[in-house]
Amino acid sequence: MGAPRGRRRLAAGIALALGALLALTPLNPGAVPSASAADSPARPFGSHPVPRASGAASPPGGVSAADSATAAAYDAWKSRYLKAGCGDGRYYVDASTATKYLVVSEGQGYGMVVTALMAGHDPKARAYFDGLYRYVLDHPSSGDPQLMAWHQLKDCSDEPGSDSSASDGDLDIAYALLLADTQWGSAGAVDYAGEARRVIAAIKRSAMSPDTALPLLGDWVGPDSDYRDGVRTSDLMVGHFRAFQAATGDPYWGEAATAALDLVETLQRTAAADTGLLPDFAIRTGTTPVPAPPKYLESVNDGTFGYNACRTPWRLASSALLAGDTRAAAAAGRMAGWAVGATKGDPALLRAGYQLDGTPTADFSDVAFLAPMVAGAAVSSSRQSWVNAGWPQLVTAGTAGYYSDTLRLQAMLLVSNNAWQPTTRAPAGVHRIGGADRFVVSAAISAASFPRGTPTVYVASGENFPDALSASAAAGAFGGPVLLVRRDSLPPDVLNELTRLEPDRIVLLGGPNSVGAAVERALAAVAPVTRIGGADRFEVSARVSAAAFPRGAGTVYVASGETFPDALAGSAAAGHDRGPVLLVRRDGVPTPIGIELRRLQPTSIVLLGGPNAVSETTKAALATIAPVSRVSGADRFAVAASLSARVFPAPGTSTVYVASGATFPDALSGSAAAIAVGAPVLLVTRDAIPAAIAAELKRLKPARIVVLGGTAPVSSATEAALRAYLAPSG
Repeated sequence: MGAPRGRRRLAAGIALALGALLALTPLNPGAVPSASAADSPARPFGSHPVPRASGAASPPGGVSAADSATAAAYDAWKSRYLKAGCGDGRYYVDASTATKYLVVSEGQGYGMVVTALMAGHDPKARAYFDGLYRYVLDHPSSGDPQLMAWHQLKDCSDEPGSDSSASDGDLDIAYALLLADTQWGSAGAVDYAGEARRVIAAIKRSAMSPDTALPLLGDWVGPDSDYRDGVRTSDLMVGHFRAFQAATGDPYWGEAATAALDLVETLQRTAAADTGLLPDFAIRTGTTPVPAPPKYLESVNDGTFGYNACRTPWRLASSALLAGDTRAAAAAGRMAGWAVGATKGDPALLRAGYQLDGTPTADFSDVAFLAPMVAGAAVSSSRQSWVNAGWPQLVTAGTAGYYSDTLRLQAMLLVSNNAWQPTTRAPAGVHRIGGADRFVVSAAISAASFPRGTPTVYVASGENFPDALSASAAAGAFGGPVLLVRRDSLPPDVLNELTRLEPDRIVLLGGPNSVGAAVERALAAVAPVTRIGGADRFEVSARVSAAAFPRGAGTVYVASGETFPDALAGSAAAGHDRGPVLLVRRDGVPTPIGIELRRLQPTSIVLLGGPNAVSETTKAALATIAPVSRVSGADRFAVAASLSARVFPAPGTSTVYVASGATFPDALSGSAAAIAVGAPVLLVTRDAIPAAIAAELKRLKPARIVVLGGTAPVSSATEAALRAYLAPSG
């Protein structure tokens, strides 16, 4: 997968994505959305719900004047860049004045943040927000479909071969969803908090380095990529990471905030001791960080304070003023302090780019540099005069194109004290997703976990397990659910859920003996159906993998196809590692599986279960393809616990799914949901928590446990006993 290149901004010449979702009446692309009483914001623009940070500069010209100027800047920005189109009820931020593309994911994130903050001034803000997010969901990344493809062409299409993600856009999209939860709540048509957590989980899974806890450049950066140790410094959004930790309960995001600040301070100390300026990109972040060389990713200025790093004073100031981060305040202050001196107190003299020693790389100014630096200066009242001098230039400067004008607006929101941190907090407790039968449960799990517009839905038999065992990991690769059907009928609850999801396609697993032709016809009335069948469960497993993982996989999970528990427990882990689950016999590797394993070219194989499930002879055959590590235990419960301990960190795993180890259906559907939020699936008996599972729950200390299925497979007593393993509140 190629790296997203060419994200240069244009200035003075050239310098340049589940809860129930968006069940709104479609809008005409050219129509202006109408407001309703339900759109009343909790934090309307101009209400200043959060006191100004102690020691910060005051809004220039007074609160009222600063509010008026910011509102006017928003109105002008909206008229120029917020466009209806690319589908009914869709809105996009037009980036064509600063890039060669119609839309970039960065712009969608900006637009969502801005419209959430402007609610109250703009009575249609929520409709705009939802339309922007509709557009995001229409353009999933080819790397992780719960993230957004980083740009679209003039005809609204993704560019083939360049449709992976860029981390900055997804970080802002997730943050904006949390703002929307604070602003409008999540009980309406859009579960903003649930959507945010889904995107946050995908960012952690696919766009954060597991080695450094720093943002990767996008989900296209694999373990062996030359860009693995590279960071775009403007992606170091410390305040976002703090909000993600609060919303998910995952301490990983606290680690990410610390790692980001450590990197900023290291670069300021070693590469820009006199200026504090940060480079557009840094490399070797896992060892000795240094500025990137010229043409590392975008231009000859990749190692300078250019059109990416110009955002860093504002990003750090946001972390300081909204999240109260003193280290971020100090880092922003180093840059702003240099800027005050370098311009001799006149912000108009700030140039559009610098070497890290303070030597200008441009002989012109650009509001893309001035606005973030004014925000950086605003962290301290000691620079009030420079903020006061810069503000009128932000207010009166003419239009400078999408990028510069959008940064100007966001800096003005911060300096005028009209920005704020989300208040979303992690859900806690034990929750059950149940129903009258396995079919109702699969529909309920999907409804609680996946948004309307989910592109791909997997459908499998709920009456026998073999064809379905590989489904969850495959569905996870597409960010979709697994729904269960009978051989000869489509259960009403499942049909209703499919209708709600409005998928682009349905993948039906198994031949007509598993799911009959009548059901296939009923499914085809909802969306085009692709049936994946085969001569037996092993051929089906191989074909499911080939369809879901066309580019291969680094880690492949292998389990018995003759019993179900190990494969089900392995599905969530395989989804976490973005690999398939393949099925084998106890005493041999079926021919279709051997062929598929060689096509995948894995670097490792994880074998699930002990020798009684998959023999040592089979393990040896697998080892001729890739190194094999076996995860085993005394029983299915111990295997599930060992697998969770191997894959899911503690602390860092805030949600755990629990299902019956005696029957397959609930865990099958639940594993796809668990993959979406980066959670394991642990197995219990109806009336007890096995010792190995209890020990793993003690290790994980989750804030939230989701019980899958009704009280027949997992009793109320077991549900109550699970509460003892929740992390202490507070």
